Amino acid sequence: MYLLYSLGFGAWVVLMTPFFLWKAWRQQKYLPALRQRLGNLPETLKSDGRPTIWIHSCSAGETLSVQPLAHALSQRFPDARFVFSTITKTGQAIAQERFKKYGAGCTFYFPIDLAAIANRVLDWIQPSLLLTVETEIWPNVLHEAKKRGIPIVMVNGRLSPESFPYYQLVQPLLGQVFRNYNALLMKGPEDAERVQRLGAPPSKIQVSGNIKYDRDTVEKEVSAQQARALDEALGLTATEAPLIVAGSTHDDEEQTLFEVLRRLRAMPALEGTRLLIAPRHPERFGTVAALAERMGFRVRRRSAPSPDKQDAEVLVLDTLGELAAAYQFATVAFVGGTLIPHGGQSIMEPAAHAKAILIGPSMENFQHTMDEFRAANAVVQIPATESDKEAQRRQLTDEFARLLGDADERQRLGEAALTVAQSSKGPTQFTVERIAAVFEEVLAK
Repeated sequence: MYLLYSLGFGAWVVLMTPFFLWKAWRQQKYLPALRQRLGNLPETLKSDGRPTIWIHSCSAGETLSVQPLAHALSQRFPDARFVFSTITKTGQAIAQERFKKYGAGCTFYFPIDLAAIANRVLDWIQPSLLLTVETEIWPNVLHEAKKRGIPIVMVNGRLSPESFPYYQLVQPLLGQVFRNYNALLMKGPEDAERVQRLGAPPSKIQVSGNIKYDRDTVEKEVSAQQARALDEALGLTATEAPLIVAGSTHDDEEQTLFEVLRRLRAMPALEGTRLLIAPRHPERFGTVAALAERMGFRVRRRSAPSPDKQDAEVLVLDTLGELAAAYQFATVAFVGGTLIPHGGQSIMEPAAHAKAILIGPSMENFQHTMDEFRAANAVVQIPATESDKEAQRRQLTDEFARLLGDADERQRLGEAALTVAQSSKGPTQFTVERIAAVFEEVLAK
């Protein structure tokens, strides 16, 4: 089965190489990381004899989420070495910034999932434990690690209902892959049930909760520093006018939000409303800023602050890792990936700041979280789907206007959201204990 996967994956890599090269040239992606993806890692990652914990996450959100986990594990095992890999450029940028305290050059791009490349990386790093975050399931890397006796733990495991049918198509392979894991720590009971249906041994599955809920426990100092810098650069408190913070927005959402902003600013008492928008993908920063300008708004970008703090209606957060800090300035928060059939982004960051949260209809990727927020009446969700954009604009305009004009309702929603967020704390400690039980067996040998 692994041979068939390797042949298929290798053929896919060959076929897609022209596309990746074109995308690399167009978006400045991939090429800087090509050597590392082929298994050629820098000297800083070579084994130095210490027991090594390798933590792998995909992109920015997942990489941010493992901060409290890495911190707790480093406290528990102070003599261990930590190395971190990512798939995306944004994830790598976050990893380099947030994990530099674990040693110079401790981050790298995850290797192409072919056995020869995987073995080159394993020979160089010589990890004692491999942690994979969410749905980072790479059969050859996992198989080669298992053959060497390296324990593997899935952290914050997630299988969305949208992706599950596609995983079922390769169930025979996944059944073998999941047997490589020592533990599968899943976000919620639905994820645990899905991974078991794909062939994972029930004895290895546990529900841990979502470690993303614990991020603020280690980010308070960082967030405070970022908040001061954001305020200085963008003048977020220079006026008492309402501020909507729209985080993790996707293509086709920004234009809707800009049109809603235009309508809000035409209403009495809301003429000064501003929008701080943080596109999900960095390669779209410039596109979003240009769109706002074409629609007639004055724009200020975080990367190019202006001495005049009150001249822009649209503020573009075109930096990485500052969105959590930006939410604290929101009069009302909007979370992207929800107006289109994407499945949503996490609403826990604005909830941690006790903000009133408004979202669109698509939150399938966070179903368990949404059930908790709905039960507590802690979020406002419009029903209109992408197929009726005018209805979305109308409903968003109405709800934003209602919330911006009702301080008591904003406070009630924010307090309810904060309560839900605080009641969800603890997954990191649970996860650390399960990982420690595995790692301590390694150290005992």
